[in-house]
Amino acid sequence: MMKYEELTELINHLDQSSLAFMDYQTDDEHIILSKEVPQMAAPKNEGPTPEATSTDPAPVQTPVVQEAAGAADNETTPSVTEEAGEVVESPMVGVLYLKPHPDEEPYIKVGDHVKQGDVICIVEAMKLMNEIQAPHSGVVTEILVENEAVVEYKQPLVRID
Repeated sequence: MMKYEELTELINHLDQSSLAFMDYQTDDEHIILSKEVPQMAAPKNEGPTPEATSTDPAPVQTPVVQEAAGAADNETTPSVTEEAGEVVESPMVGVLYLKPHPDEEPYIKVGDHVKQGDVICIVEAMKLMNEIQAPHSGVVTEILVENEAVVEYKQPLVRID
C-alpha cells in the first residue's frame, strides 16, 4: 500500500510538471492523478484542486458531450444523461480496444449483462494496457466508440443500464 508521503510526493511531481494527468499502477494498486477538475465539480468546490484517486476511477454520471460536427444541430448535442443508464468514461487519452486480442471476441456487446468489476475494454496509454472495469452491474445498452479508436480523457465509452 502506498504511504501518504509517497502519494504527496507524486502529487507534487505532477503539480510541478507540464503533465495534465498521471496514471500510476502496480500489481496491487492503481492511482490516477489529474490537474483537471471536472466541470461538474467546480460549482460544488470553492476552487480547483488536484484530483487524486486511489481506486479505479468512477465515471461522472452527468457528462455533457458535444461534437463539433453536430454543433449546428441542437438535437444532436444533448447531454448524455438524457438517456437511461450510466456512461463509463475514459480515464485517460489513448487507444481503445474492445477485444483482448484482434482475433478474439469483444469483452462486451450490446445486451450483455456485466457485473461490477468486469473488464469492459482496454485503453492503451504510453504502451501500458489499462483495463477499464464496469463501475456497477447492469446491461450494456450502448457502445459509444469503435475498436482501436483514439479516445480522449473523459470521453464516453459505454452506457450501462
